[in-house]
Amino acid sequence: MSNKTITKEMREDLRKPLPAEGVTKHPTKTYLSSIKAIYVVERLNDVFGLGSWRSKVEKQSVSDKGMVVVKLIFEIPEYGIYHESYGGNDNGGENSKNFDLGDAYKGASTDALTKICSFLEIGLEVFKGKHQAPKTEAKRDITVWLSEAQFKISLTSSKEQIASVISTYTSGVKGMKKEYLTQLTEKLKTLNQLEKNQKSKAIDTTECDATEFDLY
Repeated sequence: MSNKTITKEMREDLRKPLPAEGVTKHPTKTYLSSIKAIYVVERLNDVFGLGSWRSKVEKQSVSDKGMVVVKLIFEIPEYGIYHESYGGNDNGGENSKNFDLGDAYKGASTDALTKICSFLEIGLEVFKGKHQAPKTEAKRDITVWLSEAQFKISLTSSKEQIASVISTYTSGVKGMKKEYLTQLTEKLKTLNQLEKNQKSKAIDTTECDATEFDLY
């Protein structure tokens, strides 16, 4: 019985960029990115189906400092796919407060799995160094905060004044509590929608008057 062939559509699905949350900074080598193994597993299941692939881990070595190295054998029998790769992990090293040999083995296994899946073109943009990490806002050094009294006054202000307060207290050295920002933003949306509805009613009234005028 001949093996199945990976179709063009399957290859396209394999090559699709991983979601942003599936890629993080490497825990020790911060200049590198690390792929979360569960997203690789999900991609394999989506493309080939649950239970279609299998892996076997063989222990290679454990250093005095807790570095675990394993060999992972990966197969998808129906497609004649067979790969072997090595992975390593020290879970922060034996001197780390969070060191766990079991976690080191798991880390080494998932390290090998993600390497093998690069052969199937999963996570290509990461291995090519083209993955764009989500931008994070620089932490602001806030020295002036919106007071409760100012917040309450702002809630009863015009939409222009509310917009000004939001703009002023979300940049530079000025800031406000998250709940204040949420409530002011919602109030601004409500006022904008109210203004929009009023303008819409005014237009309808004008059209109605024009129609009545045309009847005479």
